[in-house]
Amino acid sequence: MLTYLNNLKEKIERQVGSDVLQRVIQYQGAQGLVNMVNVSLTAIKKEHPANINYLPPCLFLEITNRCNLSCSTCQLGTSEAYNGYNKNDITFEQFKKIIDQVPSLVYVTLQGVGEPLLNKDIMKMIKYCSDKGISTYINTNGTILTETKARELINSGLQNLSVSINSFDEKIFAETRSGASIAKVTENVKKFISIKHELNKKRPVVSLRAILMKETEPSMEDLIFKSDELGIDVLYIQLFISIIADKNLMESSLKKNEINAFTENLKRWKKQVKKLQIVTEGFGDSSNNLGQCKLPWFSPNVTAEGFVTPCCTISNPSLLNMGNVFETPFEKIWNSEQFVNFRAGFYKKQPKVCIGCQNYKRN
Repeated sequence: MLTYLNNLKEKIERQVGSDVLQRVIQYQGAQGLVNMVNVSLTAIKKEHPANINYLPPCLFLEITNRCNLSCSTCQLGTSEAYNGYNKNDITFEQFKKIIDQVPSLVYVTLQGVGEPLLNKDIMKMIKYCSDKGISTYINTNGTILTETKARELINSGLQNLSVSINSFDEKIFAETRSGASIAKVTENVKKFISIKHELNKKRPVVSLRAILMKETEPSMEDLIFKSDELGIDVLYIQLFISIIADKNLMESSLKKNEINAFTENLKRWKKQVKKLQIVTEGFGDSSNNLGQCKLPWFSPNVTAEGFVTPCCTISNPSLLNMGNVFETPFEKIWNSEQFVNFRAGFYKKQPKVCIGCQNYKRN
């Protein structure tokens, strides 16, 4: 339990901020404080209740499901792209309507299967959250992270910027990031960090996000030390999730012994980097690995068409959705019979939509 609490504290401080409690009191008042207490009491329980007495503190909000790339590690690079849902951008008015329905929020990921910088209102969305004391995170492929966008993002109050880079090797990068140039993306990241220093800003935290798979594992050491040289704050290394990728990559997941061997190497590399923080997801000893999957209790997903799903991995609403926030108030969806039944059976039997997900675990 002590390890879990320490990991949770580290994750919150890194992604949300150490002043989260003060912001809850300032922006949400007594009701927000009571909600956060109920969230905390549920978080430390081994078995989470199906029917919950709080609104979620975190939300994945897909502000667009469009992308300028077609990557094999993403469902938009497969034959399943837009199968059961339509291309869409959330408007600023729709965004405000969703955020206002969940007054308990302290952290919002403006992310889904699309490239968030394609939404023309993203700066206004980030500022709207910032003005409510809500920390924000975006993950971009970095291809359209121009100098103008960099300045706007930093000045908007964005708390966390992550760029998807699986390798600094041009060939490996091209294989997993179809249509992108590692040289261009690297230059954009360097410029972003330079502007952040120029403006004397501590935030956003600048991170890279890499997928650990057979194709990328050989170049991971190089990725780690070059990230450190670039001045990246955090490198997230997540296990490959085959259920959302191209069928040609079904054999790309590392075996358990290969993951263990990589984890041992990672321990050595962590001691050799200067400032870079390395956070693993789905494996290893990391503050992001909090045991069993908790997303259906604390961090649901809203798609670009307004459908609520239990987590961001279930991004296709035709596979499973709990309702639509543009038709039904979020609070009713959150404790609807369908959502309650999903949570009630979540650890008894792995849901069909979760089979193959590396993040699904049972205590």
